[in-house]
This record gives sequence, structure tokens and C-alpha cells, in this order.
Amino acid sequence: MAKSIRITDELYELATHEAALMHRSLAQQVEHWVKLGVGVERTAGATVDEVRSAALQYRHARDEADVRSGRRSASSLHAIPAAVVRSARVEFPKGAFATRRKSW
Repeated sequence: MAKSIRITDELYELATHEAALMHRSLAQQVEHWVKLGVGVERTAGATVDEVRSAALQYRHARDEADVRSGRRSASSLHAIPAAVVRSARVEFPKGAFATRRKSW
């Protein structure tokens, strides 16, 4: 059952901004942060990178489950739409692959 809590305006604004970036609702974002915090407190000696890595692994697993169940398409996970990638043109600076050989 859902419960209400009070949080600071600053945390509310931060969570709202982050939720939009991560495509979560405000409640989902706050729950996500709480779960991370609980995980950190229960894991003695965990580094920030380890916590971030664990969170990323969880997100990948959740995204994979969403695709397998049909809730999302695989293309919805792409940071750059396939059409943009197909129309992209890679240009290298002149001489980018020139080799410089030392004369002995």
C-alpha cells in the first residue's frame, strides 16, 4: 500500500529532474535511490563504482526482461536511433592514419 512522506523541495526537484532523464516516475526514482542506499549500507566497504556497476547491471537485467516480455522494443533501448546511425557519415582528419617512421 502506498504511503506519503515529506521531502525537501531540493530533493523533490532533483528527483523530478533525474526521473525525467531516466524515464521513471518520481516515485520510481525515489524508490530507486532508496534501494541503492539500502544496498550500500548493507554492503560494508562498497565503493561508489561498485554500487554504480550493480545498479547498471540491475537496469540491464530489467530492460532485458521488459524486451523479452514485450513491454518494450529492443530499439527503444538505443541511445541513438537506428535511422540516425544509418545516415551518419564518418569523416577523419587529413593524415589521421599517416604513419611516421623514424629513419635509423
